[in-house]
Amino acid sequence: MTNSKTRFTVALLVSAFAWSISAAAAQRAQGQSVADLRAECFRQANAAADMVVTASPGATAERNSRGTSAYRDCARRKGIRP
Repeated sequence: MTNSKTRFTVALLVSAFAWSISAAAAQRAQGQSVADLRAECFRQANAAADMVVTASPGATAERNSRGTSAYRDCARRKGIRP
């Protein structure tokens, strides 16, 4: 069984890690509003969806998939909620 010092150390490390992630996201978003960040993500999603050849049979599903994936990836990189 682990002792209390080990548990305390792990708890501190986990909280410090969580704090550093939120601080990094805040620094990225500093200077830009969330609406601006979302607009940029939508532009990237539309660009990704426009790369799909529309003559193929499953074009609509492929466009939706690529657009959604691009938007979520961008939102994660920017530190905003998708």
